[in-house]
Amino acid sequence: GTGHISVLAKNSLTFTTNADLTTGLTGTVELVATTGSISLSTTSNITTGSGHIRLSATTALQDVTLGGVITTTGNVSVLAGRNILDGDNDGNTGTVDIVADGLRLQAGDGAGQFSNAVETTVTTLTARAGAGGVSLRETDTLVVDDVSVTVQQVTASAGVTPVTDVNQSDVVTGGNGSIVIRVVTGNLTLNDGLANDNDVTVSANGTGNILLEALNGSVTGNEDILSGTGHISVLAKNSLTFTTNADLTTGLTGTVELVATTGSIS
Repeated sequence: GTGHISVLAKNSLTFTTNADLTTGLTGTVELVATTGSISLSTTSNITTGSGHIRLSATTALQDVTLGGVITTTGNVSVLAGRNILDGDNDGNTGTVDIVADGLRLQAGDGAGQFSNAVETTVTTLTARAGAGGVSLRETDTLVVDDVSVTVQQVTASAGVTPVTDVNQSDVVTGGNGSIVIRVVTGNLTLNDGLANDNDVTVSANGTGNILLEALNGSVTGNEDILSGTGHISVLAKNSLTFTTNADLTTGLTGTVELVATTGSIS
């Protein structure tokens, strides 16, 4: 069908082997665990047409564990009080977790793990995380910019009411969290979205390190890349381009490395 799906719990939500959530066209999907966690098995898929998808477990110390594939041509929002985890434990070269136009991540600790990144095929990314940092591996072209998500929460009368995660931009950490974004094919473009229009696109707090890498493409920085005192590496198979006022800044003993393996740096 094409209706909206809401699965809401005061405590936790768990989807076991082959338990999928499926709608079509503009139907939205929302999962909310008010005080607990959300856990999807590695064979539990969430699928719609162009509708948005939202997973929320925002109480402190609660995780969202991704399992199968979340798929939409719309946007996806994942919010966790602690960690957003890739549940398939396949390291940094495994099955894609999220296929969408825009992806909005918000985690109290970590969005992905450095030993097991969240794997995506999305167009636009924004992320917030704490000390656990951000670890994401994108299959093709990626832009850091604005993403918002609106789903239709189904009410007790079978009607709907909109729930919106407002526009969020940039990739930012707190608590000395590091940032690793790697694009397997295609280019990586770094913009400062309108939601936090401060001329910064990627910012790692304190000693947090930054790796931005296009394994088979180019990187274009249109705004600033900042770390408090951590190390910054921007690597590309092809070229690196930094446009007007796009600065790379760290402090104390933090180092900055720019590498364009077969192309130029400008």
